[in-house]
Amino acid sequence: MKILTRYTIFSILKTAVVTILIFALILAAVELFSKMDQIMHSTVDPIRLIEYIILSLPEYLMMAASISLLFSVTYFLSTLSANNEMIPILNAGVSPVRLRIPIIVLAIILTLLGFLFQEHTVIAAATRHDELETELFGASSTRDSRNIVLTDDDGYMIYTRRFSEATGVIYDPVLVRSENGKIAERIESRRARYDEEKGYWIFEDARIYTVSGQDVLTDVQSELEVPLFDPEPRLFRTQNTTIETMDRETARDYLDRLYHSNHQAWQASATDYIRRVSSPLAILVLMFISVSMGYNFKKNVLLFSIIQSLSIAVIYYVADMVFSIMGHQGAVAPAMTVVAPLVLTVLLSLVISLLGRKI
Repeated sequence: MKILTRYTIFSILKTAVVTILIFALILAAVELFSKMDQIMHSTVDPIRLIEYIILSLPEYLMMAASISLLFSVTYFLSTLSANNEMIPILNAGVSPVRLRIPIIVLAIILTLLGFLFQEHTVIAAATRHDELETELFGASSTRDSRNIVLTDDDGYMIYTRRFSEATGVIYDPVLVRSENGKIAERIESRRARYDEEKGYWIFEDARIYTVSGQDVLTDVQSELEVPLFDPEPRLFRTQNTTIETMDRETARDYLDRLYHSNHQAWQASATDYIRRVSSPLAILVLMFISVSMGYNFKKNVLLFSIIQSLSIAVIYYVADMVFSIMGHQGAVAPAMTVVAPLVLTVLLSLVISLLGRKI
């Protein structure tokens, strides 16, 4: 059994690695050719260009992993059937279920590794890739955020014209504090900086308007400390980036604040975040589907394996796209954009497998 298990795992991984590399390199080549006009008409440093291509590979490897492993398992099981290798395996007392157990275990291990690779490598590489793309091909390399609005649970809402990542300063901020749904205080300032030791923001040249009954009290201070207003500077930086490239802690904090200020925007961002976190699940689901299918190919095994793999992948990715759109529009809960395509693909694959066995 150990020999059979090693043979199964090695055969699947050998095909999968080659397929993943081919898909990833094709995607990288397509991206490179899309930038060819800019490369030819500008002085792009070749070293930086190579770095740009390499940084795109982790994301493409992750994109290609699920469909490549689906094809690898399909091709392996089809080959066993076409070469009549299943006959001696079954005669040796090895059941089809026992043959597939190592594949399912392998799928679980690869899915867990996919989660780690996604969070610790893909996101960091994608962030650096976007920065380098702006530097090499964009009109500007600045990462300053502009026209930012943030809210928190203490009743504060702030609007600022610009956040400088280089200095960690927000410019022309307007801070509003509400109590019981009514404005209680408004602070206008030339700029504000975050005090790392104290853990809150200090406003410079501040004008304070405080509502007291029917009156509005006005005060001016050269420096104003607001201990209750303590969002970290990184939250201002992430306003002009996508949630797909935020680290997990920042993304959760961002979603929590967005939920209280703009529920429609939260729905779209939460959908993107859940899809990002759960994307490695496609490896487990598609490999599970591949072991549950029937394989009766006797000729053209490679061709029929490709067709069957593509058919399953098309069902999954079309369902994924449809439910993603529904999630962004608020028609379904963010979690359903992940669960529904997986369940639908599994059910359709099982139906196809049962019909194939009857035929």
